[in-house]
Amino acid sequence: MSNVKVTDKIGIPIIEHMGAEILEVSKGRVVAKMPKEPNANHVGTMYAGSLFTLAEFPGGVLFLDYLDGAPIYPIVAEMNIRYRRPATTDIYVDMQMALADLDKMKADTLANGKAEMTHRQELTDESGEVVAISEARYVWLKA
Repeated sequence: MSNVKVTDKIGIPIIEHMGAEILEVSKGRVVAKMPKEPNANHVGTMYAGSLFTLAEFPGGVLFLDYLDGAPIYPIVAEMNIRYRRPATTDIYVDMQMALADLDKMKADTLANGKAEMTHRQELTDESGEVVAISEARYVWLKA
């Protein structure tokens, strides 16, 4: 699957207004892009909030795709981001999670009503340089 509309996957229109694109979705993987424009800040680099958004929204896409209608609500409970260098190009994230980890999370949620995990990922520029590193704590709740 390629170039999927963000609103088709998670229904948050503001992300699409930022120009974010989902480039690939497969079980346990989401590749997404945030364009520099219209996300440039007052010094000509990418706005920190846009980088944060790029780090955050692929989790929702990945989890909803994986859960495929299961009675579970995935929620980001905490997220930290470290900005390593100015983002001067379009920025990419390749979020990947092992299916075995997702299977365990799903089983634990269905059995106990709640489960959580932490995931770290990198945001890269067009040359592959890491511009930011995020770490998120995700909570899944049984519906």
